Amino acid sequence: MRSTYAPTLMAALTIAFLTACDAQEPAPPDVEAGESSDVAMMEGRSLDAPPDPEVGEWWTIEVYPEHTHGTYETTIVVTERSDNTATFGMAAEEFQDDLLVLHLPPLGEIDLDTFAWMVMWEDFEALRFPLEPGQTWTADFHGYDVEAEVTGVEGSNAYVTMTGEDQMTGAEEHIELTYDAERGMITEFEEEAIGLNYRVTDHGFDYEGRVMTPTGIELALMDGRPAEIVEPLVDHEVAEGQPSSVEVDVDATHGSLGLLLWNTETPDEPGTYRIAVTAPDGTTFEETFIFEPGDALVGLTSFNHEQVTGTWELEYDRDGPAWVAAEMFAYELTETQLDRAGNAEYE
Repeated sequence: MRSTYAPTLMAALTIAFLTACDAQEPAPPDVEAGESSDVAMMEGRSLDAPPDPEVGEWWTIEVYPEHTHGTYETTIVVTERSDNTATFGMAAEEFQDDLLVLHLPPLGEIDLDTFAWMVMWEDFEALRFPLEPGQTWTADFHGYDVEAEVTGVEGSNAYVTMTGEDQMTGAEEHIELTYDAERGMITEFEEEAIGLNYRVTDHGFDYEGRVMTPTGIELALMDGRPAEIVEPLVDHEVAEGQPSSVEVDVDATHGSLGLLLWNTETPDEPGTYRIAVTAPDGTTFEETFIFEPGDALVGLTSFNHEQVTGTWELEYDRDGPAWVAAEMFAYELTETQLDRAGNAEYE
């Protein structure tokens, strides 16, 4: 009896084990450990409340200013979080000073309640929660007021329209933006008066690598020619044909200096324009823009410099009707090393 019982018992156990295995649901193929939790978190986000970004969450963004005939791509990453603020930096290898001058994409400290970031002099309050059709507010964009309204909601997306008047050019302002609650980001931004635009092309979590984060961003220097265009926007007199001397007194480690040509008003007239800016430590930054009809209507060359506080000297040579200017945005720049677990080391 013992010799026949043992094989019978073994066969029964084997059949029971195989039956239990067949009854189990198979695991989804090719799913990494963190993906399911990321999807669950995105699905838990809504238009009723401000975004709740995580350290290490990232978005790849394409900035395409209308008048420059060029595009920029960078990845912005959350490097710090507090209750109502997230701090966004740029992937170190994709850090571009032009983007500090263009004010796109959102960088630095972001007020999550209004998704506000620094644009020229003031924080631009891009959103107001809850995002419901008909919701309205007034925001400061580039130094003048725009009236904002949520014009539609579809799924996790809210659509916002803003209107106003550009104080510098007198052009009618019109901004259209899309906010995607699941991705926690303004995914489309199109602005008409200056031609600033961006879109999100990718999104994810657990960024791994070095990130350069500017904080305390502020306009430290603005000067240009002709005087009648620039004077309402700056706090010192400017005179055509004469150099400028501007005192900068800010608490910052770095500055992004942009030298600009703006020729949207006279696109059919050629010209040659030279800008030379000398920093307090004697370093000179210079650009000559040669414009021919058919060229990009806006030229921008940017530089990074660490000696920000002190006297800056500016010179302009204008052989043509276009407007030229120098703008510098100052900030504290921090390097952060992120790993996939969301741990950050600051330098």
